[in-house]
Amino acid sequence: MFDPEQDGHLEADFLNDFSGFNRRLDSFRDFPLAKQVSAERLARAGFYFTGHADRVRCFSCNKTVEKWGAGDTPVERHKEVSPTCKFLSCIHRPNLSLIGYDTNLTNGSTYNEAAEDMEYRLRTGEVVDESTYPMVPHMRSEEARLQTFSGWPSTAPVRPHDLAEAGLFYLGERDRVKCFCCGGMLAGWEAGDTAWEEHSHHFSNCFFILGHDVGNIPLQRSTEEGGSRQRAVNHVHMGTLEERLGTFAGIQHPINHERLARAGFYSTGTADRVLCFSCGGGLKGWQPEEDPWEEHAKHYPGCSFLLAEKGQEFVNSIQLQDPQGKRAASSHQNGFSGHKTEVLNSSVAQKALLMGLEPSVVEKTILEKINRTGVAYSNLEELVEDCFNTQENNSAKSQEQDEDPLEKLRKLQREKQCKICMDRDICIVLIPCGHLATCKECSESLTKCPICCGAITQKIKAYIA
Repeated sequence: MFDPEQDGHLEADFLNDFSGFNRRLDSFRDFPLAKQVSAERLARAGFYFTGHADRVRCFSCNKTVEKWGAGDTPVERHKEVSPTCKFLSCIHRPNLSLIGYDTNLTNGSTYNEAAEDMEYRLRTGEVVDESTYPMVPHMRSEEARLQTFSGWPSTAPVRPHDLAEAGLFYLGERDRVKCFCCGGMLAGWEAGDTAWEEHSHHFSNCFFILGHDVGNIPLQRSTEEGGSRQRAVNHVHMGTLEERLGTFAGIQHPINHERLARAGFYSTGTADRVLCFSCGGGLKGWQPEEDPWEEHAKHYPGCSFLLAEKGQEFVNSIQLQDPQGKRAASSHQNGFSGHKTEVLNSSVAQKALLMGLEPSVVEKTILEKINRTGVAYSNLEELVEDCFNTQENNSAKSQEQDEDPLEKLRKLQREKQCKICMDRDICIVLIPCGHLATCKECSESLTKCPICCGAITQKIKAYIA
């Protein structure tokens, strides 16, 4: 590391725009260590060549790295000097949601360059994913998946029922599980983890997570072990409107019961949680103004019932309004599990809620302590004090963001950039998925959507005002 202001040659680099991948790649024409570390890997990690020795700089955070050696991983070297780099957090996630690429993931593990390289080649059409889903067809049945957990560690913080419901089966080794559909593997479960959330976080493009009909056979039962009411009516047929509507009897819900039932949802018997009878997708945290059909299309675009009732055009239009990258801000939890909200049932948490504290703040504070110490709060004063600290920290972060209009502008510019070359503006809508993700030049070689990996049947040019 060194101070760029002390180097006259590098000072001139600030006059150039290296946010585009091709521009960064071109800068490595005279790079002296091209045989040890490829220019493409460096450029994809956000670096451009400064022209001084083997020193490279990130176009986003302006940090520099030098003294490269054979076997170095550009993204990992980048993380060492700039762990909060915006480019790294946006482009290179800790684990990749790559369908069909058999990766062994530990929840929260380090960057997998081989998987990222394969995802990049899939996005650009250099290779084609010809995998057949589900990847493990003999585990399509939830009952078959559940039976694999006979040797599941009793100390594991995630229950076999929740793992099997989320499409995962036990591999018989430590706490390692695998998805029957995408083949993605997870391990290293910690307190606060939930099966659905970890699966959707690390493998967000899994067709099972997205609600596609991949042959999943849900478990037929009327009650759940342990006495929980969450699945009191879970995974029964519920194929008729009357059956689904009947589950809402005596349930207070912010959305009209009939509208929910017509959209394929039935009540789980707990709070405002609902499940789709067809794809099994769950939603909670409803707001009065939300439309059940639209929420169904946002979170489970592959649901066969949804497509049959509303059509692909409707789903595409909702997906365009709410692209996959923005769903984190949604009020719903895609594929909920009961673990996180259970912490609010404690007497200490209930007292904090009665004092007027936000449920989300109380929940977050308790889960952070469980992750940190392994135990929840036993003292109300301690919980309240930590909740106020959490709110203050969130407020400070929000204030910092408000004070940086330049960063906001850069973010808006990045959202308009092609997701492949990161240079030209997006202008091509891919059909049938409806994602607006690429420029005209990059779309020409694509056979699959870079966002959802769906096959492309048509490309339409869009004019953005």
